[in-house]
Amino acid sequence: MILSDLDTVHEHDLFNYSIIYNFENQEVLFLSITAKEIAVLAGVSRGTVDRALKGRSGINEETKARILKIAEKYEYKPNIIGKALVHSGKPITIPVVLNSIGNPFFDDVKNGIFAAEKEFASYGFEIALTEFKGYDASELLRILNALPKDTKQLIVTPINHPAVEKKLQQMINSGIKVIMLSGELENVKNALYVGCDYLKSGRIAGRLVGMLSQGKANLFIVTGSAQHKGHLQRANGIKEMIEKDYPNVNLIGISENLDDDSVAYTDMCTVLEKYPQIDFVFITAGGVQGTLQAVRELSPDMRVCAFDETPVTQAAIRGGSIMAIICQQPFEQGYQAVKALFDTIIMKSEMHEKIYSELSIKVDQSL
Repeated sequence: MILSDLDTVHEHDLFNYSIIYNFENQEVLFLSITAKEIAVLAGVSRGTVDRALKGRSGINEETKARILKIAEKYEYKPNIIGKALVHSGKPITIPVVLNSIGNPFFDDVKNGIFAAEKEFASYGFEIALTEFKGYDASELLRILNALPKDTKQLIVTPINHPAVEKKLQQMINSGIKVIMLSGELENVKNALYVGCDYLKSGRIAGRLVGMLSQGKANLFIVTGSAQHKGHLQRANGIKEMIEKDYPNVNLIGISENLDDDSVAYTDMCTVLEKYPQIDFVFITAGGVQGTLQAVRELSPDMRVCAFDETPVTQAAIRGGSIMAIICQQPFEQGYQAVKALFDTIIMKSEMHEKIYSELSIKVDQSL
């Protein structure tokens, strides 16, 4: 703001402000107004400013409007250092429950989570990570039921099962902040989803098949599990796109491998022996290494695309056994899940409903 805006402030009051002189415009700028400075400008007490900014009662509406107008004009931001002091000596433990064992996609997700933990460590943030394998709803429920009684927030990769939906909704209704990471249950209300737009990613995959095959292919889709709603949405996105724009792309079938390379290898061998006409495979989840091994042994000229940039898919692209991959920024997903809790707990921001990660396509020259 410009110095002339402070007509009612005495000269000695200016020493309380953070100021910088803009030589180009010849203006005195104030970097960030504080609640104390708002009180000076509004001619009220600091307590009155606090009541206005936090929407509390016991304040005249005209005074409240004047305070909020000043706060908006000078872009007031809460003092997060002061907020952090409230939590000093009180660790903010964040249980993180991931079905990540055996799935290299989650390596970067965990890297993002721990990068955020390090960034917000001074505010008392601590990650308590529990990992399990696959899509066993009973195992996830066992882990959730074993969480500490004083749990106030949770990051979890959910499983598409009524009992899991019920448990997560109960936790939310009890006041726990729940973030669903890399998987979404639409029937669970008032939770935040952080991850990719699975239906959109499937449509992108369908477009990629059509373009790379010049509109003619016998396609087979390899997915993870119907217990992951996003995997179903991704397959539906592919089907939607090829039915709409590529009538000569025939979908031969879909298999589930539970993101397990051993299962993926066995299933893909069976599929290729039963359907020798398959000439395009799209791997939409885990089990990439097992699927590729079967393809190399039984159909080495197969056109293959996959999801996610992992050491396996990078090597396969460089070696020519994968044509392209669709990436969904796993590091960013992990980081944003923790940051969302920082924003709601420390910054007192409203929790969003969805945070979608960016989708991109990579080929050999992208690496």
